[in-house]
Amino acid sequence: MSETEQAGTESAAADVPAEEPAAAAEEPAPPEAVEPGPAGPSDGTEATGASAPDDLAAAQNGDGRPSAQDTARAAARREAGDGGDFTRYQQARQQNALNKLKRSAVANGSGSAFYAEQLTIGGDNGIEIQVLSVTSLTVAQHLDSHQDVEQQTQMAARLAAQHVLVLAGQPGSGRQSTALTLLAGCCPDDRIKILHSEAPGILQALCQRADDLLTDGGFVVDLDDQPLKLSTLETLGHLARKHRAFLVILGELGRVDPDRLRPHAFEHRRPALGQVLAVHLRRLLAGHPGVCPEPDCTAEHTTSFTARMLESQQVQRTLDGAPSVRSVVEFAEVLAQSIHSEDTSLSDVIGQWRDRLRRLAKQLLQVPAETSHGPVLDPHRQAFRIAYAFFHGLPLSDVFEAGEVLSATVLPRYETREPAPTNHVFERELDQLIPQEMRASGDAMSGGRTDDNPRCARLVDEELMHAVIEVVWHDYDSLRDPMREWLTALVAGPLERIRVRAAHIAGILLSHDFDSVYRDLIRHWARKSAAYRQSAALALEMAAHDPRMVGRVRAQIRSWLSSPRWEYQDSAARAYGTLVGAQDVPDTLWALRELGTRPELAFSSSVAFSMSWLYLAGAPGQTADALDRWIASDNDHLAKHAIRTLLILSRYGAGPDRRDRPVLADTAMTDPDRADALVRLWRHALMGQDSSTRAWDLLRRWLLAGDADKELAAFLEVLVPRIWARPLSLRAGFYLGMWAGRHPDSRTIRQLRDQPPDAGTAPRSAS
Repeated sequence: MSETEQAGTESAAADVPAEEPAAAAEEPAPPEAVEPGPAGPSDGTEATGASAPDDLAAAQNGDGRPSAQDTARAAARREAGDGGDFTRYQQARQQNALNKLKRSAVANGSGSAFYAEQLTIGGDNGIEIQVLSVTSLTVAQHLDSHQDVEQQTQMAARLAAQHVLVLAGQPGSGRQSTALTLLAGCCPDDRIKILHSEAPGILQALCQRADDLLTDGGFVVDLDDQPLKLSTLETLGHLARKHRAFLVILGELGRVDPDRLRPHAFEHRRPALGQVLAVHLRRLLAGHPGVCPEPDCTAEHTTSFTARMLESQQVQRTLDGAPSVRSVVEFAEVLAQSIHSEDTSLSDVIGQWRDRLRRLAKQLLQVPAETSHGPVLDPHRQAFRIAYAFFHGLPLSDVFEAGEVLSATVLPRYETREPAPTNHVFERELDQLIPQEMRASGDAMSGGRTDDNPRCARLVDEELMHAVIEVVWHDYDSLRDPMREWLTALVAGPLERIRVRAAHIAGILLSHDFDSVYRDLIRHWARKSAAYRQSAALALEMAAHDPRMVGRVRAQIRSWLSSPRWEYQDSAARAYGTLVGAQDVPDTLWALRELGTRPELAFSSSVAFSMSWLYLAGAPGQTADALDRWIASDNDHLAKHAIRTLLILSRYGAGPDRRDRPVLADTAMTDPDRADALVRLWRHALMGQDSSTRAWDLLRRWLLAGDADKELAAFLEVLVPRIWARPLSLRAGFYLGMWAGRHPDSRTIRQLRDQPPDAGTAPRSAS
């Protein structure tokens, strides 16, 4: 979505009016009342004499809106909005969901690896599924330390009887440990595997390739934040029984509703954290006296230490604030290491646990005592470690590219390197660049096998990325300018997922230092090209994940909406197409309508993209009603935005289990009012001078989709004749004749072509 104005081979620069100097009243400051804390306004000085130099030029050259010449030039362009960039943008956002970081190959609390081998099988739908084996040792360790959760007996009985089970709970609640324990009760320990895919639709791909993937044994499938339907679950249960396999599916509570999936689903609540701490402390200290160098270390000493820790009020308060079961396991490891630290108070130990990732981040970036060039860490190595942390979960090729930009392009502008370091290619091996304590144990496996294809960056703890960001920003003052320049260079790059991740990093920085990051980075992005404006919107969305920042973010977006500069208005339109907009749908629809009426955004697809995102994000009814009002509006700009939204949404399927059914048709099939509105949208799109070619082609795709979906075909055979009733009937006859020649096997096209003229289509002679 970064180049939303791009259509065909047109450049993004041609899609909106040319960049003009900033307006004197560049941007109103957000209301002070909604901004928490005593911080001053982030941009209140921008309209004064202290503004950037281009503000002075703006006062002499105009208000920054497109000139008449620019508008006339842009009018000759083809409309944007075919959905191509929007699709890539959606995929990149799914892959860069930093608020719900994915963890595939990781290490558990005891340090043993979950996965031992991998077999990759690609289905016909393009979804790649990784089959990862769990070692018997890992299963045994989980059985030894697992704490039963509520209804675990019923879970075990249901899995044994139906061969499929759903555990719906929050990440970090111990779902995977429960799944491995349940599967160990149904099949041998050495026949348990994990099915993993970064792409959505893993269960549908599993149904299609069950003969290849399912064998006699147990399988864990993590849906991450994907939804699950009862029909899919029942199909999987049938296939699992057929292959004598047992499936435990992990879903997130909210996206997966146990009440709608009963009796196959259970809500998974985390066990008592005090019991988790107790069992892991005892396990870690069980053999300690035999290997401890202290002469007075006995089993009684370790037992007494464990009892003191479990009875401590400080420990209990710490457990109350623990975010997950995994963090409690890590806390047990820190406590076990301090068993003989008489000089260390318990408060220091707890602080050490809470601050462990930040200390690790500083250790990874600190300057070593001495090198061949003096006390200077190799700039390439330091830059690559920062890039590895920032691009956690993305392919190593992205890490290499981003690290090279930082070390070879950005840092030399801020450093004096004497003598210049010699570049030896073979000194840049991954194991030397990235220390072992930074990488997940599954990142480099025995025999050269890896868990990813392509191979990805995997941190030992996903929260380490946030720790590195904080350390880089707050502990290395001289790195701030290079960081801003680096992120700015990345959001202008050609790869969508790198741009999205760089914008998300900027959003995390906003949560640490909103005023300076907005003033020195985001504000400049919001008034530059389309890629920068999209990145500014994503940065604000990421900052809004911090509850403290929600008010400031919403006020800043409203400030952009009120700005006289069309670039800020466009940035506001893009920002409403994020989770910030989904939090208040009525207000977002009002804002998008306000922006859609403005001539400055007439040639931008940002309003249409945001409306499309809002429809797909869970507000289809309200969005569709708004589009129906827009298409009938007296404002021609609103009608064009509605048509663009139709062209984007027409390319999207109804869901993972109905990919070929258009989402707009799926909604209209059960709602006559939605069908009437859809007819009006299609008729305007088919008759539009700038949209008709793409609209007819998209309608052809709908008809071809009906060949594989009888319900959709029956619906289209009633809806489509209404769409191309007069004055479109003659043109419809021409296209039907052409499509029938191109797709002679299409039953839906043939059925519509054979309808009598009074049904709405033209007779055969019309073609």
